[in-house]
Amino acid sequence: MFFWLRKAAKPVQAQKPGVPADRVGDSLTSRCRELGIEAALSEIAGISPLMLVALGENGIKTVEDLAGCATDDLHGWVEQTSGTTTRHAGVAIIMKARARVGWIDEK
Repeated sequence: MFFWLRKAAKPVQAQKPGVPADRVGDSLTSRCRELGIEAALSEIAGISPLMLVALGENGIKTVEDLAGCATDDLHGWVEQTSGTTTRHAGVAIIMKARARVGWIDEK
């Protein structure tokens, strides 16, 4: 399982007080460029900027790289905020990538 991705999948809770959100976004965008992450990877629904950086740092830089991951590697995660619980299906992200590269039908 991609334990390193669980941490990145959570929203930016550890953001330093007083640092504007757009500066955080700019630094993540810069880091993605440094890592050589394909822009199309950011278009997969469910992938946050932090997840993009975590994926890139672990060698997943294209939609095809993500599509090639085993679905049992990414089980998903649970996020609790403001008294609500959201379940994210990790397998769905990989399946969306596979559909995007044409390995499977989106249906």
